[in-house]
Amino acid sequence: MATERDASELKQQGAIEAARDPESSVTSNDAQRKLVEESKNAGVAAFTFDPDASPEEKRAQAKAAIPDNLRRPRKAQGVAIATDVDDGTRASYDLPSPSRAGAIVLPKDQDGRTIADENDAREEEDLAAKVGWSQRFGWPMDSVTEGESLLDHTTWLEGTVPDQYFGEWYHNAAVIIFACLSSWLVAVLGGGLGWVIIIMAGCSTYYRTSIRRVRRNFRDDITREMALKKLDTDHESLEWINSFLVKFWPIYQPVLAQTVINSVDQVLSSATPSFLDSLRLKTFTLGSKPPRMDHVKTYPKAEDDTIIMDWKFSFTPNDKEDMTARQLQNKIDPKVVLEIRIGKAMISKGLDVIVEKMAFSGIMRLKIKLQFPFPHVEKIEMCFLERPNIDYVCKPLGGETFGFDINFIPGLESFIQEQIHGNLAPMMYAPNVFPIEVAKMLAGSPVDQAIGVVAITIHGAQGLKNPDNFAGNPDPYAVVTFNKRAPLAQTKVVKDSPNPRWGETHYVIVTSFNDSLDLIVYDYNDFRKDKELGVASFPLERIEELGVYENERLEVVAHGKARGVVNADIRFFPVLEATEHEGTIEPPPETNTGILRYTIEQAKDLDGTKSLVGLLNPYAVLLLNGKEVHQTKKLKRTNNPIWDNGSKEILITDRKNAKLGLAIKDDREIAGDQLIGTHQIKLDDMLDMMEKGHDWYNLSSAKSGRAKLTAQWKPVALSGVLAGTGGYQTPIGVMRLHFKSARDLRNFETMGKSDPYVRVLLSGIEKGRTVTHRNTLSPEWDEVIYIPMHSSRDRLALEVMDAEKMGKDRSLGLVEIFAGDYITQDENGEYLVHNTKKIHESGLRLHGKGIAKGTLTYTVSFYSCLNVADPEEEEEEAKEIEASSEPPKKSLDVPRSSEAGKISTLERKENGKEPTTPTSPAVPVSPVSPRSTTSGRKSREAPRERPKVHLSPEELLKYESGFLIFKLMEAEMPKSGTHLEIYVDDMLYPSYITNTARGKTFKFDEIGDCFIRELEFSRLTLKVREKREKPGEERDEDHTVARLTGNTLETLKQCLNNPTILKLKDEENRVATVKVSLKYIPVRMQLDPSESINNMGNLRVDVLDAADLPAADSNGKSDPYCKFELNGQDVFKTKTQKKTLNPVWNEFFEVPVPSRTAAKFTCKIYDYDFADKPDFLGGADINLEQLDPFKAKELKLLLDGKSGSVRLRLLFRPDYVTRSRLGTSTFSGTFGGPGRIVTGVVGAPVKGGVAVAGVVGHGVGKGASFIKRGLRGKKDDDSNGLVPTSSNSDIPTIVTNGPDAPASGPGLRRATGLSVDGEAAARPVTPNGKTHGRNPSLGGVSIHSLAPGSAGAGTATFTVVSASGYPASSDIYVLIKQLTPKERTIGKTKHHESPDVVRFDETFKHTCTADTQFRIEVKNHHTFGSDDDLGEVLYFVDESGGGEKELAVGTGTVVLKSTFVDNNTESPRSVNSGLRRSFLSKRESKSREGPPT
Repeated sequence: MATERDASELKQQGAIEAARDPESSVTSNDAQRKLVEESKNAGVAAFTFDPDASPEEKRAQAKAAIPDNLRRPRKAQGVAIATDVDDGTRASYDLPSPSRAGAIVLPKDQDGRTIADENDAREEEDLAAKVGWSQRFGWPMDSVTEGESLLDHTTWLEGTVPDQYFGEWYHNAAVIIFACLSSWLVAVLGGGLGWVIIIMAGCSTYYRTSIRRVRRNFRDDITREMALKKLDTDHESLEWINSFLVKFWPIYQPVLAQTVINSVDQVLSSATPSFLDSLRLKTFTLGSKPPRMDHVKTYPKAEDDTIIMDWKFSFTPNDKEDMTARQLQNKIDPKVVLEIRIGKAMISKGLDVIVEKMAFSGIMRLKIKLQFPFPHVEKIEMCFLERPNIDYVCKPLGGETFGFDINFIPGLESFIQEQIHGNLAPMMYAPNVFPIEVAKMLAGSPVDQAIGVVAITIHGAQGLKNPDNFAGNPDPYAVVTFNKRAPLAQTKVVKDSPNPRWGETHYVIVTSFNDSLDLIVYDYNDFRKDKELGVASFPLERIEELGVYENERLEVVAHGKARGVVNADIRFFPVLEATEHEGTIEPPPETNTGILRYTIEQAKDLDGTKSLVGLLNPYAVLLLNGKEVHQTKKLKRTNNPIWDNGSKEILITDRKNAKLGLAIKDDREIAGDQLIGTHQIKLDDMLDMMEKGHDWYNLSSAKSGRAKLTAQWKPVALSGVLAGTGGYQTPIGVMRLHFKSARDLRNFETMGKSDPYVRVLLSGIEKGRTVTHRNTLSPEWDEVIYIPMHSSRDRLALEVMDAEKMGKDRSLGLVEIFAGDYITQDENGEYLVHNTKKIHESGLRLHGKGIAKGTLTYTVSFYSCLNVADPEEEEEEAKEIEASSEPPKKSLDVPRSSEAGKISTLERKENGKEPTTPTSPAVPVSPVSPRSTTSGRKSREAPRERPKVHLSPEELLKYESGFLIFKLMEAEMPKSGTHLEIYVDDMLYPSYITNTARGKTFKFDEIGDCFIRELEFSRLTLKVREKREKPGEERDEDHTVARLTGNTLETLKQCLNNPTILKLKDEENRVATVKVSLKYIPVRMQLDPSESINNMGNLRVDVLDAADLPAADSNGKSDPYCKFELNGQDVFKTKTQKKTLNPVWNEFFEVPVPSRTAAKFTCKIYDYDFADKPDFLGGADINLEQLDPFKAKELKLLLDGKSGSVRLRLLFRPDYVTRSRLGTSTFSGTFGGPGRIVTGVVGAPVKGGVAVAGVVGHGVGKGASFIKRGLRGKKDDDSNGLVPTSSNSDIPTIVTNGPDAPASGPGLRRATGLSVDGEAAARPVTPNGKTHGRNPSLGGVSIHSLAPGSAGAGTATFTVVSASGYPASSDIYVLIKQLTPKERTIGKTKHHESPDVVRFDETFKHTCTADTQFRIEVKNHHTFGSDDDLGEVLYFVDESGGGEKELAVGTGTVVLKSTFVDNNTESPRSVNSGLRRSFLSKRESKSREGPPT
């Protein structure tokens, strides 16, 4: 009966044959499908390829079929690590200055082999005495050619006659017939007996030859059949492996013996009883005869993932039967000599215990468990099926000559045998097994497996309860573990407190996201065991998506009950892995931060003269920057120690300045430990020496001695306070990403559509993001994001996210960009500009894998930084070169400086008082450019050094675009728990967020950067913010405590390489100070005209009058009103003038224009009809490109109707238009339009993935920019030039500090430095000196309310009249929301059922400015569950009070009536008369003075 496999094969064969049969209906495709199906059922990979597909597509299809679990999973293996973060303590050891001089470089011959010296020869002789012999090839033995030949004797006939003439049955039959007939013929012819003998001889020779071949064929058939039908009881011979062992044993046995000696010596050294001086393994050899494998038996019917084999082996070195005379002559017996030293130091005696002539044989079962991931063998379980035979000779006393074998003592041999079997039986006699975890052994160190580092800052705990009611308050401490396994780190003990404050940070290497980070809280006890109070758990899978969790409240649980709360910050920093790009493996980018595994393996020839007996008890201390990080075991009586615990993992935050040290000491119990030798080397130098294969170093301050040191490095993307000043890496350029749109995105929403935005990830850390568009699967962003780049090996992920109101945002798919495709170098090492801006349309894949769904349209370009020389750093390098003992070797293959990234002037210490006021705003003489932290190690990718550019400060600041690099030193914050945010220009999201300041006085010591597009016009804003957690809010709200804003160029001039204190004032008039120093790195970029500040800003339109309008009414007149549209959306409507063809309106409005070049601005005039639709009288398009900035222009536009014209006065003020937090594709509003470009410049935010909510950063017009100088430009000497006073500021304007500035009155002024936004700006006054009736807060004014020529503050009244056109089953209500400067709901109607027309007649009042944006939303009310969105529309308050308006909202219509009452008694329209060109217009020499082209 056929087996299942046979049946499967028959099915497949039948399908193939049916497909070949021309009469059959089965096609070749059916047969192919059947084959693939059967193969997959059997678990074998099989594919159906499109015959027209390319090899790449076929390869991708096969690759996609590989199961995920085949890729190597990370085994859970955590380890606590030290760090080089300075904790303020002094260095532990006085080490020599770091240098490469101690490295031992061995001489090599012309073939590259190391030339052995005398020391090596002596070491080899000593080792041969210990392990039996030195490594060699084979043993001396008799030649094979000397013995007799064993060749098979073939007959002459067999060698002569062709094969086809003998060996078959008919040949044998024929020769018998021939013999008979020829004998008869001889008899007939009268022949004698001799002829018969001749015939018989010939026939028998032929018959013998033929029958031998028959038997050989028969034997082969039987052998083949027996191999197929093998019995379970059969054994297989293993002569092939025995033959291999005979030749391999002379090479391997010395290595094996040396390994055993080193390992056993470690154990014996640490386990020596106190009454003995030392235990040492003097000799260990297994002899010259290798173990022998007799036979093996396999079990083919075991499980698919298991292999079972029984091995019969024997180790019988004393069996000489199978050895030749030459082998016996060279035979070495197995021998183990253990030296037991009794006494102490000089008064000690060594006794040798000898074990020799060992023999061992038995049957061992091996069970091999397989797995998918590499190394594909999970573990091997071994056990003896029966008691093995053990034999030996043991001489405990008397040594080699007079030793007495203790087995001669009656009864002792059997007793020892039983003891051995008794100890081994529970371990490895069946059914007990001894497991060997192969996968774990080959997994390597935690650094090899590391996927990142977790920094756990344990602030403290509250309400810890002691389970023992009578024990009082606990003495708590916390232990960091993974899955409650071995402790990784521990906090200090806080005595007698249920609310301890630890304030400690511990770093742990993470090897798997599947672990749980468990903080076990214990109660410390002096005498008895510490008591566990509970466990606070944090699943590490949470950090995979979001890398930062601040102020996490982790509940301490014991036996299912809450026992308190632990407060902790948890931050994850990913390891940068090598990536595959277009078939080549790209190494990870070089970073200044990472994980280091620093190891001392062994030392040799230590100076034993410092010991009385000439032998030391050595141990090693590993040092980082002079401080102890690890101590090894203490070994006994050896000058050549080998340590098995000499490794320490360290988190390095500043690789270029890290110095690795070593101190070897002699353990002396009473006299105090003596220092034997030391060594120190820079980490970069050590890694460089490792690449060259040098790992031995001579010890300094010692007569002799050398140590073997190794270092293993893995780059880690650190950010925030951990990266500090050392972790900052100067960019090599900027990547410009222009996100145009996306279409057909995934939709994970059950109701409505996704709310997409794009974020840019670099090394897993978020570096920038666009605004969010609501309720659309095809958003039009048209935004530009700038990302600083540090290496051509970087990889960017462009990830489209779905913004969620509750919970974390979800990924809709991502696109990966490889920086090397855009970053290239010329022959001089300079990075080239890549400016083609090719449009890419890439499919979005979830986590970068799987099927693409949705398309992202974007462009990528790269602009390189100038490699500006740093005079101070060059001076420092010159000093180092002079101080160094060896002349420096000039390296031509280093891409960037080894000191790169270090900002020397930022790090210098100020003596005496800090400079609060620079004596003059003059630029310092030497600008110092921070340089790359890329190490001085060889880089295969960039074997050229970039040429340096020497620029004076004036030349440096002429560059329009570049990176502003700031070092935040220290600050006096208005309150604790706040942080600093830095905003640039029109950014909605901050360029940099500092760490949270725990106290009012805080030392930041952080470096960050932001990209400046137009230095002359750029605005810089500092905000002090605090996180407020309000229940019921959509997200945690960040509240702005204090802010400072001003002109970037003037601030840069004042703070360039000059630590300066900036002062900010908060709402309660408290002063906060921040000490900051700035750098500037120019970028080779020609700014796109659409991104220039001249292309965006505020447009003031004065609607003057119209003439000769066509008559629309029967009385020959019209009732005209004027309506303005920007990019298809209504932005303003005038009052209606009754019964006239020449109306005079004299009204004005302001509107922000994100892009003049892309703006479609139209003016349309309608005739108002009370009972009918308005009649169109004419319209005109307005070209905004023709306007000169700050220059009012009067236009007379001909209407495209029957007749008529309209007269307008336009004034365009360039300004950064701050991005709206929530864009939407259902309406575009004033920020809309297909051609708009809203630009965000993003530096390096500290917290990857943290969406910072809160007040929108306002533009230049926000409160203008008040400075300490008055209208006459007078300067007060008692201030630092950055803190404004409001006494001299009469009007909220910016005044030009130049010859064309008026002596007094309103105007525009160049801002000098930063100004407090909200002090003078909070009290705007009118030109005649009368103040407003209210003092608007920072959040209550818009970016237009206080700018020159804008509408003043007042009260808006909204009346929601009715709604119609919505589904009959709807229970609708109307929401009115203010959008600027901060979104909030100002009115909500009651909900009503919707039969047809719903009457609300509800009125709401709100204090705002005339040009504040509002959004009208209609929603369907649900008693249970969330309400449905029925539609929304942008709305501006009707300043003219012109009656009801019908608004199309969604599928229906809302009738709304609004009025606005200005708080001013006099209109500020005359303000524009004093407008002058300000700092926002270009210099006269600049080319972009007029309208953008």
